[in-house]
Amino acid sequence: MRKIRVWAAGIALGCLSFPPSNSGMAAESASDHVTVAWMPHGIPHITAKDFRGLGFGTGYAYARYNACLLLDTVITVNGERSRYFGADGEATPGFQTVSNLDSDMFFRGYFDPNALESDYRKHHAQAWQLISGYAAGVNSFLGSANAADQMASCKGKPWVHPVTPRDIMMVIAQKSVLTSGSAFAGAFASASPPDAPPRASDRSAAPEPADKHVGSVGSNAYAFGSDVTQAHTGILVGNPHFPWNGPNRFFELRQTIPGQIDVRGAALGGFPLVNIGYNNDVAWSHTVSTGQRFTIFRLALVPGHPDQYLVDGKAETMDRRSVTVPVLTSAGAVVPQTRTVFWTRFGAVVVAKGRGLQWDDKQAFALGDSERNNTRLIDQWLRIGTATSSSDLLAGLKEVHGLPWVNTVAADRSGTILMADESIVPAVTVSPENHCILRGAAGGGPLVMDGSHSACDWTTAPPLSTDLMPAVLRKDYVFNSNDPAWAFNKNGRMANVPPIVGMMGKPLRPRSRMSILAVEDRLKADHHSALTPDDAASVVLDDRNYAATLVQPALAALCHGAEQRTIDQDGACDALKKWDSRDTPQSEGAVLFREFWQKARNIPDLWSVAFTPNDLADTPGTLAVSNPSVRQALLDALGAATQKLQSLHFPLSVPLAAVQYRETPRGKVAVPGGREFEGTLNIAGFGALGVDGYGHADIVGTSYLQVVSWEKGLPEARAILTYGQSGETNLPEYDDQTELYARSQLLRQPFDQPAISTEHLQVPSY
Repeated sequence: MRKIRVWAAGIALGCLSFPPSNSGMAAESASDHVTVAWMPHGIPHITAKDFRGLGFGTGYAYARYNACLLLDTVITVNGERSRYFGADGEATPGFQTVSNLDSDMFFRGYFDPNALESDYRKHHAQAWQLISGYAAGVNSFLGSANAADQMASCKGKPWVHPVTPRDIMMVIAQKSVLTSGSAFAGAFASASPPDAPPRASDRSAAPEPADKHVGSVGSNAYAFGSDVTQAHTGILVGNPHFPWNGPNRFFELRQTIPGQIDVRGAALGGFPLVNIGYNNDVAWSHTVSTGQRFTIFRLALVPGHPDQYLVDGKAETMDRRSVTVPVLTSAGAVVPQTRTVFWTRFGAVVVAKGRGLQWDDKQAFALGDSERNNTRLIDQWLRIGTATSSSDLLAGLKEVHGLPWVNTVAADRSGTILMADESIVPAVTVSPENHCILRGAAGGGPLVMDGSHSACDWTTAPPLSTDLMPAVLRKDYVFNSNDPAWAFNKNGRMANVPPIVGMMGKPLRPRSRMSILAVEDRLKADHHSALTPDDAASVVLDDRNYAATLVQPALAALCHGAEQRTIDQDGACDALKKWDSRDTPQSEGAVLFREFWQKARNIPDLWSVAFTPNDLADTPGTLAVSNPSVRQALLDALGAATQKLQSLHFPLSVPLAAVQYRETPRGKVAVPGGREFEGTLNIAGFGALGVDGYGHADIVGTSYLQVVSWEKGLPEARAILTYGQSGETNLPEYDDQTELYARSQLLRQPFDQPAISTEHLQVPSY
């Protein structure tokens, strides 16, 4: 097992720099001030008297390190990428890449900002105060004397300008549809009737846009209760896997309004509250849920009228909406480009021929999105941040019901733990008896529903009741690694989980199986009742490769007994004998195994032991090496992996550090971890292997890793933000935590961590 070291924060800080204090404002009363106490590694503690002030300090602090990133995101959500970067450049409205023009059409045509703002102002006053304060805080930083030095990547760019509350509102709206509407950005933007002339940028017939982060975006979360911990309190491990670049980077902070909220953790960029973190009484994390946030509606068209569809036998006409986007031409002029997008009672019309969603003279398809108008996100995380226990946190999830697409795992100071999926899903009963469902009832993809009957329209009804959502409170342990919530530990099962939340009784993904194995091994080593925070951290950070635990014994026997092996196969067998079955920077053989397993895992009839729900961790399993075709396919995969490494001039025992790293101004920093298909808990999602190693332009994986416990009655975290607080390469906070992460070093972060610099900010009047 790798030794996991915890550094005391506050050392080796000579390279850190902070903006000057604005304390000379005696003309204003103290109540008009927000204090930002800067802790090591650029982590701010914002203290304010009200929510607008808290938003102000949070926006200021985030912009201090990420103003260019935020302003770039604002350009995206306002549909202005084509104005500044041209129509053909790439944009990432969610996790998929589309053209700038399609992204702009999506954001300008899919959302209704007027309706969103009206709802915030009327029904979510504290949330709007946070949003408006956040915008003011960002602008305060943009106007500060040292802003230009902190914004090297966008200095002098024409799109650098103050933001509005509506800008921040739209950044939050983008986050609400990351696993629903944004996945159809191109399908929405390119949808046109079959009789319309083809668009120059129509990509509906092309292959689906590449999801750069497929198999990487997700999370692990573990909660250990009083029955298994040494101190008989709760321990929470949060291990979200998210992009290291772009608008969904996390940012560490602490937020305090005395007497109202006091929370520490990390927030997604542009979000005004902690998303994953802890307060004095409870700690929590989130994992991406398997619940379906949307359905597709098949529309039966009126013959001869491709913009009319039948509902209960009556024709309804699609709503045509013109969307205009300013586009920068190659000549440097900005010209308007207009498209018509189409809406139905169910939602937006989408065309994606690669997904079987084609608009012809008989049918069309509309997207019903449960997250498009979700304005409860901030209220929900405000309620989470003020929870007093795991059970109170669960009550808050049910009261607000505003989580968009995540599960919740929590632990409290008394040792009660929680696993719950209380996210928003449509109120759709998935079963063969539901005749509204045309496709997908067996868990084979998104639900396609019959749009010819009004009884099938769930879009105007409330979401699935929280009483039907899966949740459990316990004292031993729970976990989630992005499989359905029905299985929450080795033997724990939830009954009657609605299929739209997650299909029960299916094999778990390798990472979930590794979670069970790692936790059970750790508990056995600690005799089930002496788990410490360092033990809990080791569950994630020992970098064991689950596929290796299943494959290596049979693979060794195959290598030993195979006749007529090729030289390539012999070389692979010899190299894999030396591998430690982990994905650490020092591991020799990890690269070879990864390239082998990427091919071998898809061999037909690979396993000789079938899946059984009573053995989640080990089934399916045991390589079917007695099957001649499987045996030969495995040897072929070994030979192919060998040839690939040789063609790239890598030795078969190349250390993982030589090919899996982050490029930083200070050089290459090795990144530990493996891939989803390997079952490594510490995910490191990179591009394909090339002559320079694994593509590192878009890293996805372990991001904000926190281990929270209670010591002497106070919460304390061991945490790391793997990529650092800043997106600016000229700032030390860009990569100061990456080098620690490469060595599995977590920072000790007491709740009341001393500050090393303090600013007093003046909040503008209302």
